[in-house]
Amino acid sequence: MLMKYKFLLIFLFFILIFHQANSQKNCFCTLQGKVSSIENQEKIRGAYVYLKGTKFVTQTDSIGFFSIQKICPGTYTLVCEMSSYDPVEIKINLRDKHEENIALHAHDEHLQEVIVSGKRTETSAQLRGTLSSEERKERDGMNLGEMLKGITGVQSLQTGSTISKPVIHGMHSNRVIILNQGVRQEGQNWGSEHAPEVDPFVSKNIQVIKGPGGLRYGGDAIGGIVMLEPNPLPDTSGIKGEVQSIYFTNGRQWVGSGSLEGGIQGAKGWGWRVQGTLKNGGNIQSANYYLANTGVKEQNFSAQMGYKSPKFGADLFYSRFHTVLGIFLGSHIGNVNDLERSIELSRPLAQFTPNEFIRDIDRPNQDVLHDLLKFKSFYKLSDHYTLRLTLAHQSDERLEFDVLRAGKNINTLSFQLSTWNGEFLLDGSNSGKLWKGQFGLNFSLQDNITSGNRVNNPTLITSLLPNYEQNNLGLFGIERMVKEKWELEVGLRLDHKQILIHRPIKNYSAVIDTDLRNFTGLSGSAGIKYHWLENLESQFIVAKAFRAPGANELFSNGVHHGAAAYEIGQADLKGESSTNFSLNTQFNPDKWDFELGLYSNYIQDFIYLRPMVNNGEAVYIVTLRGIFPGFTYEQINARFNGLDAQVSYHLSPRISIQQKTSLVRAFNVKNNEYMVNIPADRFEYLIRYQFNQNKQYISAGLTQVSKQSRVEPGSDYTNPPAGYQLVQLNWGFQFKKLDVGIRVSNALNQSYRDYLNRFRYYADDQGRNIQLRVAYRFS
Repeated sequence: MLMKYKFLLIFLFFILIFHQANSQKNCFCTLQGKVSSIENQEKIRGAYVYLKGTKFVTQTDSIGFFSIQKICPGTYTLVCEMSSYDPVEIKINLRDKHEENIALHAHDEHLQEVIVSGKRTETSAQLRGTLSSEERKERDGMNLGEMLKGITGVQSLQTGSTISKPVIHGMHSNRVIILNQGVRQEGQNWGSEHAPEVDPFVSKNIQVIKGPGGLRYGGDAIGGIVMLEPNPLPDTSGIKGEVQSIYFTNGRQWVGSGSLEGGIQGAKGWGWRVQGTLKNGGNIQSANYYLANTGVKEQNFSAQMGYKSPKFGADLFYSRFHTVLGIFLGSHIGNVNDLERSIELSRPLAQFTPNEFIRDIDRPNQDVLHDLLKFKSFYKLSDHYTLRLTLAHQSDERLEFDVLRAGKNINTLSFQLSTWNGEFLLDGSNSGKLWKGQFGLNFSLQDNITSGNRVNNPTLITSLLPNYEQNNLGLFGIERMVKEKWELEVGLRLDHKQILIHRPIKNYSAVIDTDLRNFTGLSGSAGIKYHWLENLESQFIVAKAFRAPGANELFSNGVHHGAAAYEIGQADLKGESSTNFSLNTQFNPDKWDFELGLYSNYIQDFIYLRPMVNNGEAVYIVTLRGIFPGFTYEQINARFNGLDAQVSYHLSPRISIQQKTSLVRAFNVKNNEYMVNIPADRFEYLIRYQFNQNKQYISAGLTQVSKQSRVEPGSDYTNPPAGYQLVQLNWGFQFKKLDVGIRVSNALNQSYRDYLNRFRYYADDQGRNIQLRVAYRFS
């Protein structure tokens, strides 16, 4: 039945292709002009110019000139983006030949021209991906992991239906850096069920760097980097803002978010912004039953104030993220027989599938509070160089509550993580020189308390992690050269990491054992982008990356209740060394958009969490709190090969179709066996119709995920689940300042289990979910 829907959708695609010739317009208009700097009237080379919501995009040449031809008559939004400049949007009305000269204002943003447009418009030689504006709106209200699944090569590691984190090219957690407001996010990100402590509503600009290469932010980003940035603060008087209300039928979850921003009258250059989000939902429902204790509550707040002049700028940012997440009750089992029975059953036991909706969150659950305070400033030393400083403090408090044992009301896990981050940067990326460089250092000073009231005075040996102190220092340099036909970027980074643990010799002993580990490694990358034709370009990147093991990989020994697992570290682990080759090609002939990315990543001494299953014989760990499947950190040589592909075809100015493909193959090099917990093959199909009025559109899509058949036999507690197909529907329109949308996920209410969901052992994934979204923007 499901396959019929898939073939029906593909059949409709081809019918539309055959009829597209009858709907074409006579497209004869030409748009051209020059792009220059407001500050010094210098012509800007390498700026991207495009018509918003279309496939028309080009780049300025050595004298700042651009030209776009064969455009249909009509009204468009012209957008110009360039690194270190504020973006510009201009309404134009095309009738014949149109000339539009654009002046850009330099800014101090850390993030290179992040845009949410469906096209990569950055100019650095790195592989990046973004969400289109429609995809971003459709996914508002979701957590970060689910939101990013719209980008090819990015999937989601789940723990039930409420916890999700991004997976890039098969890697996640410690190998994926999340850069939040220009600051490296520091939480308990090593846990597979530790979702990022960020509110996506704060960041209007979200993009992903795929694979190593973001040397400015850390050599350990072997999988990639997720970059989240707000829009620049306003610097003129007046107040504007937006409010959003989103309702999800599954879980009866309501999300409300709003923001206000403005300048200060009589204080030129000053700007401010405040933002807040509330979320509340109850038990998630699969296709056939409710999942006990899977609700979510969230309260977030952020505020920012800053000053900017051509010579100097500074801003102060503060955010608080607080969430309570229910953990599916059926994942915490009391004995081996019940655990094995739960894994074997096609449906959880009755006590874990209530007959009616419940909003309250009980044990087990997670209670997470994350605070971020950031100061950022810049000072222009000359026309060529700018000095930048970023300082931040993060506090991350995580409580993981187990089910009650013998009536004892105690929290079973507690993490208190405190981190100071800093970066000093000499930035020449906006200079007029042939080579444009960035040189700097960044550091972090961190301590984590799991027992006791001081990091050096722990009280328990039964915690999952010991108390530890961790210090990091990185030195980096990046140089970039832009020519008319090609661009070259090279970088080098040196990292040093020190971990000092504190553990009592027995519970509540005054005698404390310590263990000090030091790791030093070198990372580097070289990338070249070549413009073969106006609509054809390729990027080739070779990168070497070093990642030191984390405290969890070295010293874990205990029950990880959020993951319902017993995890064991290995104190003799070495640092990982990755060698990555990536080739990406974009081809944009008339009506078509092609993008193909190929990568191969060899990781020496790869660290991974392996299920304790030997020759098909499962090992369970018996504790006072129950029986848990065992997982141990091991080290192998691994190779990750993969492909990301995206094809779009514009049948007419209103109708387009799209197909995305993500494939990953991961091997244990020594025995040439496939590895566990690697994403299955994913294929997405979408057809979209744009109405002529009110920016209204409808779309229908199909997501096909194959069964993960490439797994070493007998290496997991259960066999991978069957593949599945999910249908989604979207409708939206914009009328003046009002934006309305409806999204239907899993529209056919299919019963399925995803291989990357840790709770696939126990229950099905989420059933049909209808999202209703209303947004109002005012000024």
